[in-house]
Amino acid sequence: MSANKSFPPVYTDPAQQASENLRQVIPLVNKHKTPINPVNYAVWYEYVSGENQKLNNEINVLLSKKQLISSKITQSLYEKYVLQGMPERLEKANNGLSLVVDNTLENINKAESSTNDSIADLTSSQNTLDSYSDIDDLKTTVQNILTNTQTLLSNSHTLKQDLAQSSQEIEQLKRELAAVKEIAQTDALTGLLNRGALDKELSTLCQQAIRKAAVILFDLDNFKQVNDSFGHVIGDKILQFFSSILKEKAGKEHVAARFGGEEMVLILFDVSQQESIDIANTIRTQFSTSKLKQTKSGQKIGVLTVSAGISLFQIGDTPTSLIDRADQALYKSKESGRNQVQIN
Repeated sequence: MSANKSFPPVYTDPAQQASENLRQVIPLVNKHKTPINPVNYAVWYEYVSGENQKLNNEINVLLSKKQLISSKITQSLYEKYVLQGMPERLEKANNGLSLVVDNTLENINKAESSTNDSIADLTSSQNTLDSYSDIDDLKTTVQNILTNTQTLLSNSHTLKQDLAQSSQEIEQLKRELAAVKEIAQTDALTGLLNRGALDKELSTLCQQAIRKAAVILFDLDNFKQVNDSFGHVIGDKILQFFSSILKEKAGKEHVAARFGGEEMVLILFDVSQQESIDIANTIRTQFSTSKLKQTKSGQKIGVLTVSAGISLFQIGDTPTSLIDRADQALYKSKESGRNQVQIN
C-alpha cells in the first residue's frame, strides 16, 4: 500500500503482502471487465490494501449501486486519489506563472514604446529651443515639454500599478506552488513527512555528514490487533494521535516522518546518545500513559504502547545503513517484550 500518500506514490508492502494484494486484485479487475494496465491495477491495489480511505469510500458507493468500475472511472479515481490531482495543480500553477510573465512583459513593452515616443518629442522640443526666435515660440515649446513630461509620469504610474498587480499574482502563485510542494511531501493521514521526503532528509544528512544526529524508528505494538478490535477508523485516529506527539517533539529543530504503515521516524539533530534515548523514552511513556477512548461510545481503548530503535549517525553511513541499524534495534525492542527503547 502507498501508505504515505506521496507524489509520486511510494509502495512499501513486503513481498508476501504485495502477493496477497495481487491475488485479490485480479478477480476484481476481471469482474469489472477492464484491462490489467498500470492505472487499473494501481486503483484496485490501493482498494484491497484498505488504507486509502477516500478511494475506498468512493468505490464502495459505486459498488453499492452495483455499478461496473470502468476504465474511465478508474482513470478518474487514479488521478484524484492516487496522484492526488497533482499534475493538474502543477499545470495550473505553471500556466498562471506564464500568464503573469507575459502580461508583465507586455506592460513593460507598452511603457517602453510610450517612453520612446515622449523622448522623441522632447528631443524635437530641444531642437526647437535651440532655434527659437521669440517668446511665443518659447511658450509653445515649454508647453510641449510639460505635456510630454506629464505623459511620462502617467505611463510610469500605470506601469507601477501593473507591476504591483503582477507582483500580487506572483505571490499567489508562490503560495499555490508552496502548497503543492507541501502536499507532495506530506503524508495525508498523519501530516508528517512522507516516505519520499524522509528519504531526501536522510540523504541530506548523510551527504553533509551531520555529526551528532540520530534516527529513531518507532513501531506501534500489536497494531493489527487494535485494527481488528476497534476498526481501521479508530486505528487511523491512533496513528494521528501518535503522530501529533512526534510533531510536538520534533518542533522546528528535528524531522518527523511516516516510514510506512504504523512505523514512524524521528530524525534528531545535535543530540548525544543519551539525549536521543531520553527523547525516545519520553515519547514512549507519553503514548503509553495516554488514556484514549472512542469519541462516540466513550469506550476505553486500553493501554497502547510503542517500541523504538535508535541508530546514531556514523561517518560513511547511507540512508539504508542508518535505517537498517535502527530497524535492528527496533527488532531487539520487540523481542525483549515491546514498549521499550534499544540502540544499535
